[in-house]
Amino acid sequence: MTDVLIHNDLAIEVSRPMVLLRLGYRRPSQVPERTARLIDEIMEHGRSLLRPRAVYGLFDVSTPEAGLCVIGGVLKAVSRSLHERLTGCRRALTFVATIGPEVESWCQGLVEEGQMARGLLADAYASSAAITLGLEIETIAARLLREEGLGVTKRHAPGYGDWTLSDQAPLFVLLDPGRIGVTLTEDFLMLPAKSISGVIGGR
Repeated sequence: MTDVLIHNDLAIEVSRPMVLLRLGYRRPSQVPERTARLIDEIMEHGRSLLRPRAVYGLFDVSTPEAGLCVIGGVLKAVSRSLHERLTGCRRALTFVATIGPEVESWCQGLVEEGQMARGLLADAYASSAAITLGLEIETIAARLLREEGLGVTKRHAPGYGDWTLSDQAPLFVLLDPGRIGVTLTEDFLMLPAKSISGVIGGR
């Protein structure tokens, strides 16, 4: 197992096309002029509030029986979908990452002030930032696993497919994401809400 690493200054750039897609626009020409100006304003302010952080580490993986995966000796997941992803893998990058609480607080504040349109646009920006953060984590995983001579699988996370959300708990034990300001609720949801977690296998 490698050391668990904390990255406090991840560089991500949220693209305008991604934000437009989150809002249902497939082409810039579909966006009304007033909305386009507002989107630009929202993106500029949102960019100043982003605090992308991540904690991740490479762990040994085993799939000792059908439907069972063991990661780092701590996370023992009963999941057919995860087993399919990790079969043949001997290592996996496990991670938790967040865009930070500032953007989320801004979104909530806009809605509470009755600025529903701005709140909707801000939430689309925040969601796009979380997607962009996930892509950056995938890039990091590919680099680290490549250094060990391994290719990467697709990302998978608790709560997707048949992988139970409650497996966030042992994942958090592996990584201690409280160090980057991410906590779990009693229902195993992450706070801040615009946070992501998961596993990327290497085979």
